[in-house]
Amino acid sequence: MNASSTMRSGNCGLALLSLAMFLTLPCPAYGVSRPEPDKSLAIGHILSTIKEVVMFFRKNGRAVLVALSLCIFNSLAVYAAGPALPLPVRIEKIASIKVSENREFWVSLPDLYNESNETYPVLVMMDGDFNFNSGAIGGLRHAAQMGEIPEFIIVGIKNTDRSKDIFPEEVTYRDGSKAGGRADQYLDFILTELIPTIRKNYRCENFRVLYGTSNSGFTAVYALFRNPELADLYIAASATLRLPFFIAKRDQLVADFKGGKRQLVLVMGEHDYPTILSQNGELKEKIDVLAPADLTCRFAVIGNGGHVPANALLEGIRCRFEGWKISRPLAEKTFAEIRAQVDKRFETYGVSGKLPEDELNSLSASLLREKKYAKALDVAQYRVVCYPGSADARVSLGDVHRESGKPDKARECFKQALALVPGHAVALSKLEELDGSEKNTPVVK
Repeated sequence: MNASSTMRSGNCGLALLSLAMFLTLPCPAYGVSRPEPDKSLAIGHILSTIKEVVMFFRKNGRAVLVALSLCIFNSLAVYAAGPALPLPVRIEKIASIKVSENREFWVSLPDLYNESNETYPVLVMMDGDFNFNSGAIGGLRHAAQMGEIPEFIIVGIKNTDRSKDIFPEEVTYRDGSKAGGRADQYLDFILTELIPTIRKNYRCENFRVLYGTSNSGFTAVYALFRNPELADLYIAASATLRLPFFIAKRDQLVADFKGGKRQLVLVMGEHDYPTILSQNGELKEKIDVLAPADLTCRFAVIGNGGHVPANALLEGIRCRFEGWKISRPLAEKTFAEIRAQVDKRFETYGVSGKLPEDELNSLSASLLREKKYAKALDVAQYRVVCYPGSADARVSLGDVHRESGKPDKARECFKQALALVPGHAVALSKLEELDGSEKNTPVVK
């Protein structure tokens, strides 16, 4: 092979390798993603490439052609399947009366929000400019997919003048600069303007989280005592609590707390500032000793972490939802135990949690195939209770009734499915099948 053919060989191989790498490159889960490619153009380009190089690669043996074919068809499979992308972040604004300015906020919804009628707890992030990022959101979404925590509607508040919003009283620093003075108005904005807007526009549970970091971590702590109804869980990462006006009132605020059942989680890094560690530790101790039983506090120090560790929010959420995860697979023998665990979630955590509908469907269908009608009925009925708006759940319950010799109850279930989703193909088919089988049943005289 001469130098010219060697160069052509290298160029062809490099072109094909680059093409394969591009086609199989996944879109990032969050942040800026590559636009959805035109599949027809991509396939046409692939076929064109094959036509141009196949003659050359014939000279290099069948092995190269086999490898090339595998690469091409793998790329086509990637395009055919398509990535499961998260929902785009929504950007909204409120003309706030409380702070006399327009306040922008961002909303990240669970990936399956548009495919269900489920409600979700709400997480409000202060310092959205820093905290509403792909790492924090992606970590929460992944933990929810792993079953460790519930899914959240995540709201990030963009700062306008952060220095004013963090403290209720004006503070003068050693260099003469000032901060604070507007925290009361800022919290009123969150409570009376932002939260009602979120509740109006999105499917929300009543459970809410307020998250702040560093100086806004203090704002979260301050909100717990000033506006306890704002959230159920307050997470403060590396909160700056060494403020004279707060320290002077702290013990009395804790002892006189009448805000109902609330929890504060204080998170910081092992190598955080000494004053952060000491002041947060003191607040934890005061709550343990002086607070009424309804107010609890968790204290989490992240190993090797610094000021506001990157995983502070996720660890704070995990502190609240310890024991949320279902550790055993759903099966006939574990159903009763897992059901009891799930049914206690609201009482334990303040958030309702359900078993995935597809898992309940699989278990019910498996039991029905084994003709364990009573157990299949139990699972199918539980699915309907958990997912009252699911037409598929009604169809599955109808199947159980039909197989167990109760056609009237089966017909009722299929009709309920059609009432939920008019024209539901499976429900129509089963209803027609049921009616047809009854017509063909001989009448005994």
